This record gives sequence, structure tokens and C-alpha cells, in this order.
Amino acid sequence: MMYAKQVKSLFMICLFLFLTIALTGCWDKKNIQDINYVAALGIDYVDNKYIVYSQSLDFTNVARQDTTKSKEHVPVWLGRGEGVTLDAAVNDIYTASQLPIIWEHIGAIVFHERSMKQDLRKMIDTMLRYHEIRFTPWVFGTRSNMKELFAAPNAFNLSPLNSILHQPQDVYTQQSYIHPISLREMFIHLLRPGSTLLLPSISINHHQWFEDTKPTDQYEMDGIFAIEKNHFHGWWGKKDITGLRWNFQNVIHTALQIEPHQKPVAMLSLNVPASKIIVKIQGQRPKITLRLNIDGSIDETLTDMLPHQMEKLAEQKIRKEVQTTFRDGVQKNVDLFSIRKEIYRQHVNYWKSHQQGQGIPLSLDMLDQVDIKVSLKHAGMMKLRK
Repeated sequence: MMYAKQVKSLFMICLFLFLTIALTGCWDKKNIQDINYVAALGIDYVDNKYIVYSQSLDFTNVARQDTTKSKEHVPVWLGRGEGVTLDAAVNDIYTASQLPIIWEHIGAIVFHERSMKQDLRKMIDTMLRYHEIRFTPWVFGTRSNMKELFAAPNAFNLSPLNSILHQPQDVYTQQSYIHPISLREMFIHLLRPGSTLLLPSISINHHQWFEDTKPTDQYEMDGIFAIEKNHFHGWWGKKDITGLRWNFQNVIHTALQIEPHQKPVAMLSLNVPASKIIVKIQGQRPKITLRLNIDGSIDETLTDMLPHQMEKLAEQKIRKEVQTTFRDGVQKNVDLFSIRKEIYRQHVNYWKSHQQGQGIPLSLDMLDQVDIKVSLKHAGMMKLRK
């Protein structure tokens, strides 16, 4: 009996030792400061070569800001690689890297204007073939120097993760002018028949923010790049696309100055809860009606003008902005409002009969009506009298 207990105890000890050895340990665990986490990726094309830039952050500094604000500038580390293909350029970054590189935390991808003149769909296809690249990063185009763009400082010594480059939606809620898009949305626009990709343009503003009296560089979305059928159609400045903001979905807040006879009378804060493009075929030609229901409030008034008068003036100005932007696009043969996409959705047989949409020319008389209804709900703390 005693012998049996000893054998059983020895067996249990051996089993315990075996299980202990078989358990996975943490001998291959790396600390956060021992890994290079890439936060943003930049793609350029110079002298028949792809130039890739990576923006990496010291996440120990970023984590420290959760409790206390840093009194020192948060450093940014940049990597650079080049190659005849995009994948070769990315692999070239590993050449002098001192730490393992992790791509899973990329929050922004920036395409230089020069790279957009290449095959954009192939570039995205190459990136998405790598398992660490997700569909969630924000995407931008730029005409700025990529090094200077990625090294731009942030206000209050905050991490670059708290900037327009990585969190554009926060500023968009206060100024809904250029709609930010993700890599997923970009890919959809490139594949969807008749759709025109409007890629937000990001640059560095040198003159609007100051640290004490010293100018400091800050990010700014200054326009859009138009890409249709995987072909680059140029850059459009912010002042050139005033009519496009009314066609974006989820317009939360955009300002409109009412100025009849070139004299300001009021500043309105508007949002667009509903916008719709209606296509009718008349005499084998498409006719477009753009319908906008716009709500808003009066932020500032300089006259005794009645609210319903402001609504009419706002409708007139918005209609003019839409028509002007549409006309500029037609003159450059660029479908800024993705009219062909709506024709495909609403009249697919007409689309097919015109060479899969390629035989549908843009014309000024295509935009038949711009129906706008502006409703001013309130004026700050004062209720409106109808």
C-alpha cells in the first residue's frame, strides 16, 4: 500500500514537471520600446522609382501623455526606401532598421501627386496583399515634401496621433468642407462603375498658428485630387470646390456667409441631413436634378434681415456654388459629382448602351435643376420668429 502511494506521488510529480515544460513561456516577448510601430505610410514616385516613407512614433512617449501632457516635443522617426516596384521600396526600409517593424498600426496613408499618375489600383492591391495592412487607415494625397509633412509638429506638444493626419473626422465635425475617406472607401470608389474618387489633399499651413510669436507648421486639408477610372485628373483647391461640400454625405457643420451686393449681412451654420441626385432620360440624354434639404442656425447677423429672407439668399448662394463647381468640372471633363455613377444606378440599360458609361459625355445642360430647401431652426439663444 505504501509502495503504491509512492509510485502515484512520483507519477504526479513527473506529470507536473512535464506540463510545466510544455507550457508556452514569455521568453520571446518584446517590450513596446523594442518594436518599431509604423503610424503612417507615404508613397512617392521619382525618376521611375517608388519612394516609400514611414512615420514611426515612440509609443512610450505617447502612452505617457495619457496621464500628463508632455512639456517637450514628441519626436517622430522617419524611414525611407526606394525600388522599381512598391513592394521593393517597402522592403528597402528594412535594410537599416534596428528594430522589428510592425505595420498593423498604420493610421494614415499619403500618396504624393507624382505617385497618383501611376497605376493607383495596383498600388492598393500590393498593399492589401500584405496581411498587416488593414482597410481602416485614412488616405490623403499631397503636393508637399513627404519628409516635411510627416515631421510636422503638433500643437501643445501632443503626439502626431492627435492630428488631422490621423484623426481627420474630429475636425470635420466642426468644419465639414472636405470629407475624409478611409482606404476601404477609396478602394470602393476605384472599383465602382462611374464613380470619381475625390481624394483629400493634405498640406502644411505655415502662417495661421503660432507658438508664442513664432509661426508653427500645422496640417491643413487644402483641396482634393480627382481620379476617375484609375486616371489622374488633377488637383482642385479648396476655393474651387465650394459646391462639392453640399453633395457630401454627413455634412455636420459648414459655414456660409450671406453677402448680397458683396456686403456681408449674416453668417450661417448649416448641415445637410439629406442630399439626392435624380436622373431622368429625356430625348436620349440624361438630365440631373440635385435635391438638398439643409438645416441650420444663425451664428451672426449684421442687419435686421428676417430669417426667411436669409433662407432665400442662402438657397441662391448654395445653388450658385453647385452650378459653378459643376461647370468647372465639365470644362475640364471631370465628373466631380459622380453623375455617371448615378446613371449606372438608376438607368443601367442606358449605361450599357453607351459603352459601359464611356460614351456618356458631360455637358453644361446636363444639370437641369438644383432644388434647395434651407430651414433656419434657431439663432443661438434667441428663438426665430416665423
